Amino acid sequence: MVSATWDEVRARRLARSSLADRANADGLVEVVRDLGGIHAQVQASAELQLATRVDGLTQKDVREELWERRRLVKAWTLRGTLHLHPAGELALWYAARRAVAGVAPDDDGGLDAWRDPAGVLHPPLGRDDVRAIREAVWDALDGRCLLREELAEEVVKRVGPGPKERLLSGFAFFTGELVQGPPQGVKVTFARPDQWIDGWQEVDEQEALAEVCRRYLHTYGPARPGDFREWFSSRAFRAPQARALFDSLGDQLEEIEVEGRRANVLAGDTVFPKPQPSLRLLPEYDVYIMGFREREHLVPEPVREQIGADRRGRYEGPAGVRLLIVDGVAAGLWARKKRGKRIELQVTPARRLTRPQRTVLDAEADRIGAFTGLEPVLALE
Repeated sequence: MVSATWDEVRARRLARSSLADRANADGLVEVVRDLGGIHAQVQASAELQLATRVDGLTQKDVREELWERRRLVKAWTLRGTLHLHPAGELALWYAARRAVAGVAPDDDGGLDAWRDPAGVLHPPLGRDDVRAIREAVWDALDGRCLLREELAEEVVKRVGPGPKERLLSGFAFFTGELVQGPPQGVKVTFARPDQWIDGWQEVDEQEALAEVCRRYLHTYGPARPGDFREWFSSRAFRAPQARALFDSLGDQLEEIEVEGRRANVLAGDTVFPKPQPSLRLLPEYDVYIMGFREREHLVPEPVREQIGADRRGRYEGPAGVRLLIVDGVAAGLWARKKRGKRIELQVTPARRLTRPQRTVLDAEADRIGAFTGLEPVLALE
């Protein structure tokens, strides 16, 4: 059995996440594909994740790919959250999500009563109501993009006021199979994927889930079924389903050992690069962190203490904070704030940085400045 160290695993994940050697600007879409999507609940975070991986990239480039060239698309996929994906692959991700939930596109179950974050209780909706609402949403978006408020009004015209408040809530009720269109100021718009994306074609659900699993193992492996389950989906994806998925891949997988821990890689994919020095400023919800499920080998105790003292870190853990990553390991926190034409970056390492690391940190700050078109101001605590 092939064996590897955690240093080697981190080095491979850095390399395959484009955090060791960066990609060229013309490889932006391929980077998004290789990463299994870019977490995009926070648009600024999604953009900075790409900025740290792609040379010469600007915010304008990302937004043009999303809203003009449409080679990227923003939609609800992994864990029911917004991600960026290559537009031509969104059908794959939607099919894989349905395979986990066990729900066909036209199978609309009812919705239970729901209390929103403001404390308002929304009444339950029956199966027929949900189906009618989904059909109304689809019909309202025929040939156009609509703001959430506009979509809610159009649906009310068709089915009555029952679903209005759920549609306005900001959650993905009735919009989970849609894509986001061009924003209007700070407001998002919605579009039908079959009209927004050229050549839309449905994908077999089980084949899609297997392909998504293979991609996860390539970029974030070695991994176990539970690691993939946590990364990919919500509670709907049960542990026995994840184990059955790995079993179904059979001889496509190979078991290796990482310092006493057995896990899977794709068959024959057993080469690990030698660790190389690196330093990166990763934004909140960065996919390297989201894909690294064995957090005890990612976040040492001093940084855990920093995360625990952070307001967001207390509730969301390492995923919700901005991490300084040195040689693939969390080495501190950082913050950013836009002030006029400047972007202020405050970095708080958990240990003293070496002079070469300080030089790289300065370059990372310059990269963020160039990407945002703002003057970077770096402060080191």
